Amino acid sequence: MPTERHGWVRRCLKDGKAKVVKRLPFTIQLTYESEEVVQPLTLGQDIGFKMVGVSVTSQTKEVFAAEYKIRTDVSDKVKEKASYRRTRRGNKTRYRQARFDNRRRKSLQPAINQKVQSHEQIIKDIKKIMPIAIVIIEANNFDMAKINNPEINGSDYQNGPQKDYYNVKQYILARDGYKCQAGKCGCDDRLHVHHITFRSNGGSDAPANLITICEKHHKELHAGKISLSVKKHKSLKSATMMNVVRRRLIARNSDFEETFGYETKFDREKVGLDKTHANDAFIITGGRRQSRANVLYFSQKRRNNRSIQLNRKGFKPAIRRQRYKIQPKDIVVFEKKIYHAGGIQNNGSYLMFKDSLGKRIVKPINAIKVIYHQKSFYEEAV
Repeated sequence: MPTERHGWVRRCLKDGKAKVVKRLPFTIQLTYESEEVVQPLTLGQDIGFKMVGVSVTSQTKEVFAAEYKIRTDVSDKVKEKASYRRTRRGNKTRYRQARFDNRRRKSLQPAINQKVQSHEQIIKDIKKIMPIAIVIIEANNFDMAKINNPEINGSDYQNGPQKDYYNVKQYILARDGYKCQAGKCGCDDRLHVHHITFRSNGGSDAPANLITICEKHHKELHAGKISLSVKKHKSLKSATMMNVVRRRLIARNSDFEETFGYETKFDREKVGLDKTHANDAFIITGGRRQSRANVLYFSQKRRNNRSIQLNRKGFKPAIRRQRYKIQPKDIVVFEKKIYHAGGIQNNGSYLMFKDSLGKRIVKPINAIKVIYHQKSFYEEAV
């Protein structure tokens, strides 16, 4: 159970009656038999694309509050890995015959699966150190059509602008009057449908991201000779992804209870709290007038860099075959001062870290001692 008796904790550690089992958040385990005087706690999670709010409350107070920043680079990492794979496939010195049908996806896309696992891992980590009796998550379901058009209702969902068109391309050409929208002279007769935000940059096939351009200007645009002065549409990628994450969390964890965003907003405004992830999580647990805990801030990192090839600008491709004993964000000691580890340099010989003023320091790795290996989620200094 969470305790505010810091003096008692210090005495237990000094007398050998307790041992440290976790540094962040600081957790001890008693080494002697004691009465199980615990009370059930409720955990609330405000799920999100970039930030996740968490709150743990009892009947009288909030005992834990945190905001977690989860990774958003998984999709880019997968694309980078695919580019390396294509290069290896084109190598004439292949060690085996090409097999192009051996990577069929059997589950979710990596980026979505990573978010589901991250939300579950946060809950598992908290359950390890607190007697959680109830887990409640906020199950938002985003309506894409209503996001684009707040006035849509009833049969309007079936009678949208693309009704009676065979496909999106035909709709875009008709919408633009079968004319090039580049705003340049010398158009030819052959028309193309162009992505305003390229697919490689996260653009979608939504009509708002498509425009009609003639073949001549389409080639010049991709060659960088001309540019378009059109407004980029708002991407709904995050909302679509969170719909999938919500459904998967509920399907994979049948003991989770659900609440909804409109209920959280109503109760939060009734209590008079600002809109933050931690405050939303507090309301999700049923919190109202309990005393609040200080909010901790965590970020997620890659546990291991498994890349077999790193392309740095100005350098030849580097192949890493070992996992360094010091990983980024680990807590290290140098000359009796504590730092957070940065990047490893010179094939593991040197470590870069920063002092309190942000100045870069590079020292031999043999002169540095690791006192704590950070997990996937590490606490940020605020």
